[in-house]
Amino acid sequence: MKASLLAIGTELTTGQIVNKNGATLSQKLNSFGLEIVHHLVVPDDRAEILRALEYCSGSQMIFITGGLGPTSDDFTRDVIAEWTQQELIFDELAWQHVSDRLLSRGFAVKEIQRQQCYFPKTSEILKNSNGTAHGFLITNTNYKHQPSIFVLPGPPREIDAIWDAYINQWVEKKTQHIDKKITRSWDTMGVGESDVALLVEKVFEGKKISSSNTQTETAALPFDIGYRVHLPYVEVKLTYPMSARFTCELFVEKVDQALATITVLKDFSDIVSLFGKKVEGHEFAIYDFATHGYLHNRLAPVLKAHPNWMYKQGGETLDSDFFSEEQDFLALLPAGDNHAVLMANWRGHRIQKQLESPMKSNLMTERRRQYFAELALLEFVKNF
Repeated sequence: MKASLLAIGTELTTGQIVNKNGATLSQKLNSFGLEIVHHLVVPDDRAEILRALEYCSGSQMIFITGGLGPTSDDFTRDVIAEWTQQELIFDELAWQHVSDRLLSRGFAVKEIQRQQCYFPKTSEILKNSNGTAHGFLITNTNYKHQPSIFVLPGPPREIDAIWDAYINQWVEKKTQHIDKKITRSWDTMGVGESDVALLVEKVFEGKKISSSNTQTETAALPFDIGYRVHLPYVEVKLTYPMSARFTCELFVEKVDQALATITVLKDFSDIVSLFGKKVEGHEFAIYDFATHGYLHNRLAPVLKAHPNWMYKQGGETLDSDFFSEEQDFLALLPAGDNHAVLMANWRGHRIQKQLESPMKSNLMTERRRQYFAELALLEFVKNF
């Protein structure tokens, strides 16, 4: 079963903001076994929106975000009504929702906001508990492929509210008979992408591989094999249908063994999240004199969530004696071009370790800094 995602907004096509909704919806839909075949972004332009809808029309589900607000450039509902050949009907309950929400927050209710309360005649209104603009669902279109069309507001928290209240259950029911997919992942460090690929491809040497999205002869293994470089990691992904898991998992084990010496994380684990959970609720100090801000940049999301952390970075390092009495800390100190010293203490246990970068070239200074930042967090979590 195929799904297409269409984001509407000139602020997206001009690069003013990034379409994070596409990534979030894809992750949610993938978990139900849906095949995401299109990610489209178009400006607030009626003709372009119509062309994009036509392009997505072969999918069984279309998810549209943006353009449901009260201003003159919010005309997604009008274009959807035109495309599905339906008239727009004013909904009094939606208007009451808009009025109540604005008044309760001390805002005046303006006539311009009435446009948020019009919906295509056959649509099901999807109430938005986090905003004024309700979404809607059209399932009985006149279009030849009869796609189910979800039309949602743009703000992520409003999409989340509608998803939790309506869409999750609807998609779950529609996909209950789909052969769900399993994806396993390995994050490796210290070896280039081509070398990682050779290790994986050797596991499948002499075997026929077919995409798990296509039907081929039964002798072929239904794997999608993917690689992604996100420095300093090289990620390997294997995706296969749940119906073939007993056969496929034999090869998953072989890949696991082939990558064992270079694997640092598995199955989409994130070292920053693991680090944040470990030190959550405790006072903690970080001293970074080796990565020129890479470590801080990686930890920024969790630092913001935990106010009782102290962070110090700079070019002039502290003497190692400074840390002799320090408790609950992580420190990275430079030790030459290709080395750094990790010192850490957590709940009474202390480690000190020299880190060596596999990137020796003078042209790879930035990669070394990234490497030291990630390796420091990996070592901390592994040892404590």
